[in-house]
Amino acid sequence: MDLTLNDVSAVIRLVREVCDRWDDPSAWREHLLQGACALMDASVGMMLTEHHGKMYHFGRLSVTSVVGLEEPQRLLVQPAIAQMEDRDYQDVSETFLPGLSRLYENFVRQGWVTVQRGEMTDDQTYYAAPHYRDFRRHLDCDDYVVSIRMVDLPRRPEGIQVDRPHGAERFGMREVALLKLLHDEIAPLVGVRLATEEHLCRDGLSKRLRQTLELLLAGKSEKEAAREMDLSIKTVHEYVGMIYKHFRVSSRAELMAYFIRRAPELKSPSSHQKIFTA
Repeated sequence: MDLTLNDVSAVIRLVREVCDRWDDPSAWREHLLQGACALMDASVGMMLTEHHGKMYHFGRLSVTSVVGLEEPQRLLVQPAIAQMEDRDYQDVSETFLPGLSRLYENFVRQGWVTVQRGEMTDDQTYYAAPHYRDFRRHLDCDDYVVSIRMVDLPRRPEGIQVDRPHGAERFGMREVALLKLLHDEIAPLVGVRLATEEHLCRDGLSKRLRQTLELLLAGKSEKEAAREMDLSIKTVHEYVGMIYKHFRVSSRAELMAYFIRRAPELKSPSSHQKIFTA
């Protein structure tokens, strides 16, 4: 289905907003999912990453972001996804998540895949499967669109899924096209313009260190930062040293240059290796 000019503009605007949060993986992923749900009238959004996967065999699966669920429900997501870890795709498709092997075949053949749930399996098979009965039903998640792309730094597959509740209209080709366009725009940026936990970024900084970093980037001196945070200059100086160590810089000029470049650097050069074979 052809998207309207307004659809395309909305996707471009969302990508720009995501890039503005480039150095905070949790923030840019959350904003991306919230925007995707708004674009596609979805109630729940999830992002997943696979580590150390092999051909037709799952590696370790991480749920990197979830929106639209309360905390008790959100806690169910990672354990449910982890049931697929270190298992053959065909086995998972036959015993847990119907249609997964078809999804993966398309991914291998094309190098990408974006599909609506109905393209994977029929209703009877879907509703009888453990993935729906024991997990999705309890989250009030029914129909969905899922998209998988390879990202380069580090090299691995990442997925985006948006869901609608029971009783809602099913997703159509417009929503599939929207998610495809959005993922096509986002995937090449991951690790290149958008930081992950493997990069030098805000991940791992405490609330106080994040606050100190914001003040430094706003051009505040340590004395001014201490006044705004109601802390001693000595404490703020220690915070600044911790920030320099975290970002592996030795001066404010180097710190500012890193944020001006907006090009995330890997914490370890060895992280930039091919860890997925397809």
